[in-house]
Amino acid sequence: MSEAPAIHPESTSPAASVSSVASLRVPLADELFYSLQGEGATLGRPSVFVRLMGCTVGCAWCDTKYSWEGPPVLELSAAEILDYCAGRPGSQVIVTGGEPLESPACVPLITHLKAAGLRVEVETSGYIEPSAALLGPVDQWNVSPKLASAAIAPDKQPAFLGWLWRAKEPYLKFVLHKSGEIAEVDALLERYGLAELPSDRIIISPGGKKFEHMEPRLLPLAEAALERGFRFTPRLHVILWGDRRAV
Repeated sequence: MSEAPAIHPESTSPAASVSSVASLRVPLADELFYSLQGEGATLGRPSVFVRLMGCTVGCAWCDTKYSWEGPPVLELSAAEILDYCAGRPGSQVIVTGGEPLESPACVPLITHLKAAGLRVEVETSGYIEPSAALLGPVDQWNVSPKLASAAIAPDKQPAFLGWLWRAKEPYLKFVLHKSGEIAEVDALLERYGLAELPSDRIIISPGGKKFEHMEPRLLPLAEAALERGFRFTPRLHVILWGDRRAV
């Protein structure tokens, strides 16, 4: 799926830049929300979440299936998103989905977020290689290739992840439901030529929409990660709020 062309504020007049911020419409699967990052390397950091509409990956255990297809919950302009972020100083922005790289709004939105001086993380399955216009500005990539339990089509698996070597702050996050699945993680690292990726860039996270589902997986998966020197993070938002949207 083609991405919208990047907008470079430095190459346009101030009036044109203001106009583009106001005119860009961003379809969202959730209202904007302010919370703690629940997973990964910045676990617990105050963040504004922008959940873009659309996903064709189709994970069997997905906890945001409402984001797969429309209609969106609402559409906001980039200016409205920036206003929301400005009211929450010190927070970073998490651009997520769904699969945000499928959204035509992804590149221009992130261009505006970065022009406003915001730190941006992108959460993606990794099956779409980001364009140069996106790879450069993003501060952190949280890439989550899917294991067999996700039951996705082969063409929704990443064909290539070598771009991670060129990305700023790249992390691989694998969602596991049992400790034996960590062998799949080993195999995927070999498959994508990422066996030499520093172990602290690889994160194991337990699946589960509710704490009672996730709790028995915590210790076995933490021990499996520890054996390999991988990071381990629980799903903080599930521990705190359970199976709720917009948290």
